[in-house]
Parts: sequence; structure tokens; C-alpha cells
Amino acid sequence: MKLRTDAKRDAILDVASAVFMALGYERTSMAEISSRLRGSKATLYGYFPSKEALFLATTSAFGSKYLEAAFEDMAASPASDFELVLQRFGERMLGLICSPDALAVHRMVMAESGRSDVGRLFYEAGPKRGVNSLAEFLKAAMESGVLREADPVVAAQQFLALIGAEVQHLWFQNKVPKLTRKQTTQFAERAVAVFIGGYGMR
Repeated sequence: MKLRTDAKRDAILDVASAVFMALGYERTSMAEISSRLRGSKATLYGYFPSKEALFLATTSAFGSKYLEAAFEDMAASPASDFELVLQRFGERMLGLICSPDALAVHRMVMAESGRSDVGRLFYEAGPKRGVNSLAEFLKAAMESGVLREADPVVAAQQFLALIGAEVQHLWFQNKVPKLTRKQTTQFAERAVAVFIGGYGMR
């Protein structure tokens, strides 16, 4: 019996991610991924029972790579730095959602969501977890009197919507232009200002 290892799993995720990005979800096959790994399909299925499970694992790993440190910073920050923490988080989110890889994932999921349950599963494995993590941070801010009392999940969803408000139109372009540092800062600042205007203590 062959032992499963984290290194092998990570190698599979790296190769699978490249294949999904290059071919899209529908045209990607477990056979193609195992071929590029120069291994057997049996080994691949030993780690992931289906293409769907492998896709969800790759997208989840992608999101964690970009945002895990951001959520850790939020949890460790004092309440007095609340707006600065939101600003930094917003800038990181803008970097993520405007990246070529994130755009490719978004397009894959949207294309597949009308044919299968991948869209819902993707949301629960990635974006929903991010919303819940942000909601916990906002809930603590509400309990400490930094924000007014409200549904923290709704507040998290609205803040994320504000972060994407000035860049969503770019997703319809063939190639999304890279944001400048100045743009990233200004977009995040405006999103935080509107959010504080709605949820801040008056």
C-alpha cells in the first residue's frame, strides 16, 4: 500500500491547476492530469475521488494562498486599527480578484454552473468561507462598539461587494489590465469609507 503524502498532493494540485487554467473545466480530464503528472489515474484517484473534487481542492488552495494571511492579520489586529485593517484587506482582495488566475477560475465556474453543481460547491468551498471569516471579524467589531449592531454576514457580503464595485466591469474584457498601486489604494479607501458610512457608530 502506497502512503499518501502532502508533497504529492501539492504536486497534483499544482499540475491540475495549470491544466484547468489551460483547458477549462469541461475539457480537462483526470487522464490528462495524470499524464502530465507522469503517474497513473489510480494514484490520482487515490487522492481525489473525482474531477469535481480535484477542481474544488485547487480553487480552495488558490484562495487560501492569497487570503489566509489576510484573515490571520485581521484576527490579530486591535480594534483601534479597524479601518486600517479593512483597508489592507480590501487591497489584498483587489489584488486577488483582478489577477489572471482568479479571473480564469471565475470564468470556469460560471461556465460550468449552468450544467452541474460545481458552482454551488465552489462557493461553499471558497468564497463562502471567506465571507464567514470576514463576518467573524466584523461581529467582533460590532460587539466592541466599533460598528453598529447588524447581521455580520450581510455586512461582510456588502463590504466585499463594495471592494469589487469599481473593477467588476473589467471582468468582461479579454485581458484584465493590472491595477496600479494608486488605483488599488484609492478603490479600497472608497469602499472602506462607504462601508464605515453605513455601519459606523453615529
